[in-house]
Amino acid sequence: MPIVVPGLPGLSASHPANPGSILIRPVHPSERGAFIGMALRSWRDAYLGLLPQADIDDAPAMMARAWDKRQAAFRVAVADGVIAGFYSLGEAGHPTDANYLWHLYVDPMLQRRGIGRALNAAALDEVASRGATAAWLDVHAANGKARAFYRALGWRDAGPDPDDPDLVRMDIALEPKQ
Repeated sequence: MPIVVPGLPGLSASHPANPGSILIRPVHPSERGAFIGMALRSWRDAYLGLLPQADIDDAPAMMARAWDKRQAAFRVAVADGVIAGFYSLGEAGHPTDANYLWHLYVDPMLQRRGIGRALNAAALDEVASRGATAAWLDVHAANGKARAFYRALGWRDAGPDPDDPDLVRMDIALEPKQ
């Protein structure tokens, strides 16, 4: 079900019934190219200088693999008629990952316009609709920009990721919706 976030400054009409809005909806298979282009720009913005160059060089293939495996899980934010960002969650019904925010990225050319906040709110609503009382994510420990973004939205540092010392876990309490 699409979610419309009304009247955010700096964005023109992306939804005819609600000018200046962000529409959050499932990605359509026909949007593969636009989605991967935006995802690459946002991923490189997040990780250039943090990850080895080999990982940066592999990003196009990595994004293509992610699309092939997880396309049905991607929710996109559409602003000004273009895909401006996306999120995805862990698999519903999975005992530990149903409340996991797997991805949340915004095209660097469209950041600081409320798109990330809208994606975060939609993701947390979706997690809460699964009956979860908390959500969690992991973020590269050196990615201060992402950590500050999540903290500003109420997420808290929950310590190092037990599976990867380069990552920090963050969590947030939720009111379950059922």
